[in-house]
Formats: sequence, C-alpha cells, structure tokens
Amino acid sequence: MIITTIYDIMTKEIKGMSDGQHFWYWIFPAALLSLLMALFFSGIPIFVKIINPPLNREWGMLENIQLVIVAVMIGVSFYAMWTKGPKLQKLGFGLIFVFAVFVFLEEIDYGAHFREYFSGERRSQLSILTGVYNIHNRGQYTAAIIKRSVYFLMLIIFIIAPYLKHAIKNDLISYLIPYPKIVLTAVLTVLVELTARLLVPLSNLRLENLTMDIGEFSEIMVYYVFLLYVIQLAFEKEFIISNRADAARK
Repeated sequence: MIITTIYDIMTKEIKGMSDGQHFWYWIFPAALLSLLMALFFSGIPIFVKIINPPLNREWGMLENIQLVIVAVMIGVSFYAMWTKGPKLQKLGFGLIFVFAVFVFLEEIDYGAHFREYFSGERRSQLSILTGVYNIHNRGQYTAAIIKRSVYFLMLIIFIIAPYLKHAIKNDLISYLIPYPKIVLTAVLTVLVELTARLLVPLSNLRLENLTMDIGEFSEIMVYYVFLLYVIQLAFEKEFIISNRADAARK
C-alpha cells in the first residue's frame, strides 16, 4: 500500500514536470557531476589538476562550484527576505540567509583561501583570533558528524516528508514540505556519493592516498538540493496561514 502510494505520487509528479524542471532537477546536475568525475578519474594530469589542484584543492572546480551554489542561495534568500510580506516568512528567509553566509565563510576559511591564492599567505581574521581556519573541521570527527547529520536531515525533508504532505493539516508545515520532484535530486545525491566511492578502486586509487575528500562530489549535490528547496519556498510555494489557525490564535 505504501509502495503503491509512493509510486503514484512520483508518477504524477514526474508527468507534471516541465522540460525546464527536468533539466534543473536531474539532467543538469547529473551531467555536471558526470563531467567532473570523468575529468578527475581520467588520470590525465591537467584534468585532475582542474578538479583537484595539488597545491590547494580549495582552488579547484569542485570547491568553487560549491561556492557558486551557496552564493546563489544567499542571493535567493536575501531577495525573498526583502520582498516577502508575512513577517514569519521574512524571518525564515532571514535565518536561511544568515546560515548560508555562515556556510560560505566556512567554505572559504573566512577569506584564507583567497588570501593564499593572491598573496601566498594563508591567514584570515578568524585564524588570527582563534588559531583555527574554520569550525566544521575543528576536531577529528566534527566534519564527519556534521555530514552524517546533514544526510539524515535530507532523508527526512527531501525523501520522506514529500510523501506525507497529503496527511499534513498544518499550513506552516505543509508550506515547508518540498514538492516530491525534489526526491529525484536527493536520490541523485546518494548515487553520486556511491558512484564516486566505487570509481576509486576501479581507477586504482586509494582513499587514504587522495589529497581530497572524495565526498566533495556529493557535497556539490547537497548544496544543490538545498538551493532547489529554497527556490521552491521563495518562488513556487504559497505561504498561507488559514483562517482556522488565525482563529485558534485569537
């Protein structure tokens, strides 16, 4: 029964998607990640360097594509925060904006990446004050714990929740539940992670010998699926508080 319901929901959703939605929800990210993995696992030095520069992997395409996606998320959330009417909605997008800025700063080590690239000196204001370049890599297991927590959150929001929307009566929760088409992108994120790790032994590489985290491929998809979610909230979903809720508050 549950499997049939899931199948019916996804079938209806996929049939209702426009060509543009198919492109942005799975064709574009699948093509982009296929290209990036093809370059990296080709073994051709110049292509490998484009993806993962030996001097600093933070200067490579993987890391900078992540920055572009997060930067777009910052722009979308700021625009929505500025233009939306309801105060609660403004607050929500304001929180997303602050968090996206935080993630962006974490990814560039608060400016240390750019400073090292242009001057050769790896330093930022955070490193001067605290001795560390970012928060998410502080401690042996911090990054791994954060990543696993994010994947669990994605499982709840992007894979499970879309199938429960019909049973939700609360307007706010219903607004926060993404459209089922985002399941395509979430599943693609998992496939990218598995494919990248499978290609390591097939290409005679060893994870411990890599100068980069192979999970950087799927990290692009993590940021991308959250960007699609923010776009849904900002431009596709209507924020409505029903009269029932208003009456209850009175």
